[in-house]
Amino acid sequence: MNISSSKPELVNPLGQHITVDIFDASNLIGEKRIEQMMIDCAKAANATILKTHLHPFETNGGVSGMIILAESHISIHTWPEYNFAAMDIFMCGDAQPELCLPVIEAHFQPGKMLVNSLTRGGSVTDAGEFQPLLHSQFQPTLQTA
Repeated sequence: MNISSSKPELVNPLGQHITVDIFDASNLIGEKRIEQMMIDCAKAANATILKTHLHPFETNGGVSGMIILAESHISIHTWPEYNFAAMDIFMCGDAQPELCLPVIEAHFQPGKMLVNSLTRGGSVTDAGEFQPLLHSQFQPTLQTA
């Protein structure tokens, strides 16, 4: 006799989206250095880099940029005049975006980091069925350096 549960067991989110606010940070200028930090993030998370593009701003030395990944993206915006940076890390598949956090902390040496994580899209059951995310699973977390 087969007994099946009416409630599916969720096992794999389609994607994980992490936002990172980086306060009292160092190393906020230097396009090549920031690009290398983002590449190191992608490697730490076991993500596949498809393309990188960063743009330095002459007015304040800040940098905006993005790395396009097979698994999604990593983006950054820095405000050296405020010792602040904002990053957005969205990955799906087997990539582990949370493994970017130690790389970010080592590079920027922040006084504080505010990290928010959001499961995107839904999950896939053990049977391979897609279960859409129909309610908010936003779980903010606070991390300090």
